[in-house]
Amino acid sequence: MFLDLSECIEKKYFKNVYDVKLCDDGSAWPVRFSDKLFSVYNVVEGRRVRSCCASGVYIDLITNSDFIDLYVDILSFARDFAYFDLYIDDVFVETLGREPVEDLDEKVSFQLNYTHVNGKTVGDGKRQRISIYLPHLVDIRIKAIEVEDGCISESSGLIENTKTLLCLGDSITQGMTAKRPSSMFSVQLARKLGMNLINHGVGGYVFDEDIIDEEMGICPEIITVSYGVNDWSRYESLDIFNEKCHGFFRKLVKVYQNSKIFVITPLWTDRENELRGTGYLSEIRREIEIIAGEYEGISIINGLEMVPNMPEYFFDGVHPNDEGFAHHSINLLAQLSSKRN
Repeated sequence: MFLDLSECIEKKYFKNVYDVKLCDDGSAWPVRFSDKLFSVYNVVEGRRVRSCCASGVYIDLITNSDFIDLYVDILSFARDFAYFDLYIDDVFVETLGREPVEDLDEKVSFQLNYTHVNGKTVGDGKRQRISIYLPHLVDIRIKAIEVEDGCISESSGLIENTKTLLCLGDSITQGMTAKRPSSMFSVQLARKLGMNLINHGVGGYVFDEDIIDEEMGICPEIITVSYGVNDWSRYESLDIFNEKCHGFFRKLVKVYQNSKIFVITPLWTDRENELRGTGYLSEIRREIEIIAGEYEGISIINGLEMVPNMPEYFFDGVHPNDEGFAHHSINLLAQLSSKRN
């Protein structure tokens, strides 16, 4: 039995999305951005691809089916792997996927009988909450969702009225380069806070006021901001960086006057001793602290405290691996908890 994807337009089965678009071929495309923001990112092909990725998005429903099959189509990718994370009644039980992306089958099948989780056995009709996090670094379309014939399948409805967490940032906020899509700090933060997530992380991006869309109509309770490393490499002088950074925060606090804003300075990298046009990365951290600190309602979080400052916690010396993201999630949650009180 196939679920009606036309109902996805109302976000019935998709969570952590801004919108769900029904494509010409009938497939569902869960998106994180408004059309206005897509036009900003579409200027550069690499950023267009990254903005189209389903970072943080998951399929969520209550069902008594013994299986769920997803029929998928991947159009492009930011990293050449695609993995799905399965949670049953909030218990993380399985990761499925392939590397490289071309090895991923059109149908991805999940068996849903994990007796140790809640006692469910094959054919017993027991309802469970099923959450499947989609690959976070690929542009994916959901062509069909199949469940057992005659089973009951309905929206979980668990976060429709919850508060929203908006995460603004670059590749690390997007989740590069975790293999498991639920490993990224934004997902774990949203799960622990019980919030709906809108992940506006785009690899390669910088402080830019144009990526703040005042017409999106969202009212996040919490916003995290995490840029700086790409700015450090892009600009020729610290003065140019300061101008861009000021412009970003002026607009951010104006648009989101009722949000609690947390600014995370750049994490450790293995390039700390490299000198760029803007100086050393430590100077970028200091400037972010000074600039953001000028605006009321913004709290500063020291990025050096988020992930151990050792190469083994990073994929490439810049982007955390899954273990590094675990530290990031725990440490960031502790900081937010202390600063919100």
